Parts: sequence; structure tokens; C-alpha cells
Amino acid sequence: MDLNSAIRFSIRQVSSELFSAGSIFSVYSLASSFALGFAALAYRRLRRRGRANLRATARAVFSKNFAARDSVHADIKLFVLSVIFMPAVIGGLVVSSNTIAMGVHSLLGKAFGPAGDTGLSDLQIKAITTVVLFLAYEIGYFVDHYLKHRVAFLWELHKLHHTADVLTPLTNFRNHPIDNVIFGYMLATFIGGASGALHWLFNRQTEMFSVDGKNILFLCFLWTIGHLQHSQFWIPFPGVWGRLILSPAHHQIHHSTDPRHFNRNLGSVLAVWDWMFGTLEIPTEKNPRLTYGVDEKGVNQHSSASILLTPVAKSASALWRALVSAPQFLFNARGVAVGRMLRRHG
Repeated sequence: MDLNSAIRFSIRQVSSELFSAGSIFSVYSLASSFALGFAALAYRRLRRRGRANLRATARAVFSKNFAARDSVHADIKLFVLSVIFMPAVIGGLVVSSNTIAMGVHSLLGKAFGPAGDTGLSDLQIKAITTVVLFLAYEIGYFVDHYLKHRVAFLWELHKLHHTADVLTPLTNFRNHPIDNVIFGYMLATFIGGASGALHWLFNRQTEMFSVDGKNILFLCFLWTIGHLQHSQFWIPFPGVWGRLILSPAHHQIHHSTDPRHFNRNLGSVLAVWDWMFGTLEIPTEKNPRLTYGVDEKGVNQHSSASILLTPVAKSASALWRALVSAPQFLFNARGVAVGRMLRRHG
């Protein structure tokens, strides 16, 4: 592939990501999320002060000169890189998920024999499949995230995501390619296992309600508050809702540099897993003006070397120490394990 062909391919991939309704970064879902976010903040200002000042709302949401920040530039580089290589990664993960699904279906068939007729309609089966696969995604996400905040060599790869010192929707793509692959295989394990169980239960391959292959429940989240999790919109869900759904403010706490917030709010959409495992931090109604990033003095965390090479080197070093030294080196300082306390952001 020559340079011109490579450029055209990259433009096509980025365009597809931006203008596909089921994309995780479509301009349509971005517009929907930001419109709802502005409406929520304007309504709160109206309720408190008697008028909705849109200019003041915009100042509260957009950091001054944020587009010139090195952190945002690094997010853009990783966005383009992720989108270009995404088809190859997804292709491999689909194969892995299907392999796991066939294995689980075979094991259940051998252990329990064929399942009986459930008597459910096609619509009911599709609705159940949609919910089950959504829950499988959520559990897989939480397990993956939980481990990456506690296992040192996984953390060194995942830490790149937390070096963002300003949050924008592009920060969702601020992940090391190897971190993305690990995440993908974790999802393939959980979603493939759930798909195999559903195949056995209903005696056929099942389908979910989807748009461009994306679960409709996840897209509902994305089109409402999903993009706002990586943003300056302080929109908290208190009370019972804050124990069920992770609001934008929940995830902003997750990125906070305040030690009280380390390893908190590890889920994607649902807060129930954090609630169950004691990692839930419900946000306050008032915006605490959090700061974000990882404190490593003298290091440019947004350079190409820092976002691509340094995480691999540090991860390999942490894994080597865990293999040849004491087990405590396996764990990240901000996790639950005891041992050497490394000053790292989780």
C-alpha cells in the first residue's frame, strides 16, 4: 500500500467512525449527548438562579484553550490509531468470541443434554438476548477494569488512559493498543460464554437488537450520557440512581487525582458492580472541581514515546519483577494488596 492509498484508507476509517449511527464516536451520538448535557446544566442553573445563562454554562463545560492542550493532541493521535487498526482487532475478537461460544454450547450440551422448548416467541428471545449480552459486556468491562487497577503490569498499560489531564470524548480512545487487545479478549470471553449459553438454552443461534452490530442498550447509554463521562459536564446521579447507573460525574471521580478517589467507579454503564464490590463513590451535587492526570514529574506523558513505548517497557519490567521477585510486585499500589507502595494513579 503506497502513501496515498494509506491516507485514503485512514480517511475512510475515520469517516466511518464519525458518520455511522452505531459507531461509538458518531457525530450523531455526540450531538445528542452534548445537547442533553447542556439542557441538564441549563435547567439546574435555571432552578438555582432563576435563569439559564448559556454562556456561563459553556464556560463551565469547556476548559480555556483546551484544544491547544498536549493531552488533547495525544487523544487525537490515539483516536486515529485506534480507528485504523480497529477492523483487524475486531475481526480477531469475533473469531475468538465465536470459538468460546461454540465451546460453551458444546460443554452444556454434553453436561445437560439439549435444552427443552422454552415456548418463547422470537421477539422475547431477541429481547432476552439483548439484555444478557449487555450484562455480559458490563461484567467483562468491570472485571477487566478491576484487574487493570490492581495488577501492576496491566496497570502500566492502562495508566496511559489516566494520564489525560483534560477529559473530552476523545479520551475514550486514549488507550494503548495492547491494552485494547486485552480488553477485547476479556469481552470475547464473557460475551462468547453468554452467547454459547443462550444458544444451548434456546436451541439456536440468537440475535440481539442492534445498530451496526452494537447492542441497542449500550447505544441508548451512549446517545444520552455516555460521551459525557469523559467531559467537563458535572452531572451527578445521587441516591438510588447513583447506585444503579454511573453518571458522568461518577466517571470523572474515577479520573480524579484525589487519593480518596483512587480505584473507584470501575464500571461502564451500571454502578451495581461497584456497589457490590465496595468500589462505588457517589458524586456530590456540587461540582468539586476535580483535577485529572498522573503525577510523574519530569515526564512528558503526551509524547509519542510516552503513549506507545513507555507503557510496554514499564509493563514488561513490572511483569519481570513479579515473576522473579516477591508476589507483592504483582499488585498496583492503589489496589487492595499489601507490599511495596508505588506512587501511581489508579
